[in-house]
Amino acid sequence: MIITNTDRPASMIGLGKAVTSKPLTIWAESPEEARNFLARADNTATKLNIERIFVAKRSPRERHNKYTGGEYYTTSNDRAVDTFDEIILAPNSVTGLVQYCTCDIMASFGNEPAFVLEDTTHIVRMNVFQRMPRLIKAANLGVPSIALQGTVGLDLTKRGDRWGLYRYLAVFAALYRRYPDHSPLPLFYSSDGSKIDSEDHAEKIAFGYIDAIISNNKENFSKIRRSVMSNVGTQLRYALEHEPAPELPCIENGSREVTVHIGAKPDRISWIKKGSGQMDPYIGMIAAAKYLYCFDDQGKQIKSLTVSFTYLPNGFPFFKDGKDATALYKRLPFEIADKVVFLGAN
Repeated sequence: MIITNTDRPASMIGLGKAVTSKPLTIWAESPEEARNFLARADNTATKLNIERIFVAKRSPRERHNKYTGGEYYTTSNDRAVDTFDEIILAPNSVTGLVQYCTCDIMASFGNEPAFVLEDTTHIVRMNVFQRMPRLIKAANLGVPSIALQGTVGLDLTKRGDRWGLYRYLAVFAALYRRYPDHSPLPLFYSSDGSKIDSEDHAEKIAFGYIDAIISNNKENFSKIRRSVMSNVGTQLRYALEHEPAPELPCIENGSREVTVHIGAKPDRISWIKKGSGQMDPYIGMIAAAKYLYCFDDQGKQIKSLTVSFTYLPNGFPFFKDGKDATALYKRLPFEIADKVVFLGAN
């Protein structure tokens, strides 16, 4: 049965030293993500008043995108986050946030989105932009977001991996120029002794920012934003002066047009076997390229973005529905880019 999210009785979860904030609804990717969020709130003694918890998937291993249509599972609304069979329909304001894939945590004041949290321990060096689209969608919709980002997968003693981190941070800087009041904040950390913040420190800043949002403390909100983005700017200035990251060869930054060249081959079985086909590494790169290169400092788009499939022929079955496809990996190249071209032979 599908019901609306207002039909189910509420059950309060008090967290932190006191419960003083407006009631929050938590929309999590999975029960595990919800439990992790509650544990981090405990670690930082953040004051939360959680009214309800819903989850998009029963576990992180589930592969479906029913949440893009607003379907969420109800839960026990407590720290166990037990999942029930009952399904609710999320409000359009929440559903809009997941149209570029779901973040780990979204929170709302009733139907009004409050913040988004993407919480991951690792970065895939060859796909550093993997999680950018969902954060970009929050920025598009005016919702503040946080990337609590570990660096497992990168060896920051190696220049190539530092380049990966610089490229990653450059997208956040570009989004900050485009959305100065609510762009995503990158709080990156290491647990291997590298000379960057610890996980505890990054977690504290993240939940200080969340506290500022739920308590409507505009002064702290702005102070944290300025501090985090100042640190990003320092990192990128150092990179520019001492070890500038070379441009990615698959992104062609022309004077009027930016082209993302995608070299996926048509004969891969995963086009049929996987819902994401061969597109896992590319959606984030497409989105990142747009904000890195297509906008000026005033936020005006000054270049068009083209996605060019080098080997796929026109009419390739995976993309037959174009922008009308329901599957994210089939739809998003057309939605994010201004033009999509197929250069392979039929």
